[in-house]
Amino acid sequence: MDIRRIKVWESRNATIMTNDIIRVVIEDQGGMALELSAATAQGGMVNAHLLPYYRGTGTSVYSDENGSFWQNSPYLYQKAGSHFSFPNFGPEFFDEFNQSEEHGGYTASSYWMVERYGTDPEFGGVWLLSSIRDKKRGWSAKKVDMLLPSHPVHYSAIFITNANETPLIANAVWNNEVGPPFLEQGCVLNASAESWITAPEAMFPTVEGRLAQNTQFNDFKKAPLKGGGTVDISEVPCPLGKTDFITGRIKEKAELGYSSIINPRMQMIYFTFFQGPQAREENSIPMNFNSYALDFGGRTEKPWALYNGGMSQLYSVNCASGTHNIFHGLKDTSQLLETDTTFTIDPGQTRHLYYGTAFAPYENARIGGNFFSAEQQEQGIVLKRTKSTAIIAADSTFAALKGLSKRVLRGE
Repeated sequence: MDIRRIKVWESRNATIMTNDIIRVVIEDQGGMALELSAATAQGGMVNAHLLPYYRGTGTSVYSDENGSFWQNSPYLYQKAGSHFSFPNFGPEFFDEFNQSEEHGGYTASSYWMVERYGTDPEFGGVWLLSSIRDKKRGWSAKKVDMLLPSHPVHYSAIFITNANETPLIANAVWNNEVGPPFLEQGCVLNASAESWITAPEAMFPTVEGRLAQNTQFNDFKKAPLKGGGTVDISEVPCPLGKTDFITGRIKEKAELGYSSIINPRMQMIYFTFFQGPQAREENSIPMNFNSYALDFGGRTEKPWALYNGGMSQLYSVNCASGTHNIFHGLKDTSQLLETDTTFTIDPGQTRHLYYGTAFAPYENARIGGNFFSAEQQEQGIVLKRTKSTAIIAADSTFAALKGLSKRVLRGE
């Protein structure tokens, strides 16, 4: 187990956390997890997370003379890998303060201050405490990141406090952006949602999609196409020049919420998990939706392309989970699929979220054809495909993360 601070670029710092299985690199800018890497069966290390070719390396997009290439967006300038979006997740808009609500939210567009980090004597893990504050809107957040021995899991806890005198209506989403070399043609997707819907219209004017608009479906293998017919979107294709956005309602009786990407050739799985609606605690942040951004080359504007109207240089999948309207963000706070897209933090209230991201090899090759269920057991999360299983060593109820967070937040 090890944890240490590094300088990535001038004025850009990060924290490295390692155990005997995985390595995690979390940058202060946006709280971006730039790296979640693990060893392949062949012995080499592979990073599951997307590092966009266009990612800026300066202090800020506002001080970069080429800022217009990133649309002067702090989020696009520093976006990478896994990150938490709050209070907005959806297209950018301006709020009542005439302040921009970035697509990725304030938490992913600003700077997280590292407060403390160390090792935990009770569970033997390493941890990082960081915080962020929006003085104008009157809320603050603290984040605890943790690794445990022998678990291929990056655990995270978020605590958000509303210090304002009025209720705070918000989205909250954990993004997991995955890219090459782990992501490739033939990877397979899975999630805990039971009912899905496609975008009602083009979210961005330069996006070219292949799915029919505003259409519900229940089977990943039969997603509706624009020109009629269906397509199996559980299987990742080669670059198509298409990008689509879908969102799905998580089953109300689910104890465990999850999303996953499996690479059958590498025999590795990227698996995110969180408390499902049935396991929701008092003051927890609800996780009502799984969403996917299936970016297979359909965005032709900068910075996805080298120039506006050019060829997209990006090939990625974002498997996001939370309470949000991926199509409209806070512009539209109505229900979607008969499910709330926002939640409220009352004045003086603190709400929390526990989240895990696992990246690990598996032995049974049949799991590469996808699994049919994910179950919480004492040894971890068990993925089942008829008589075949794979086990991810994990604390699926977040007992260790809850205990550590209490001690760290008390200053122990």
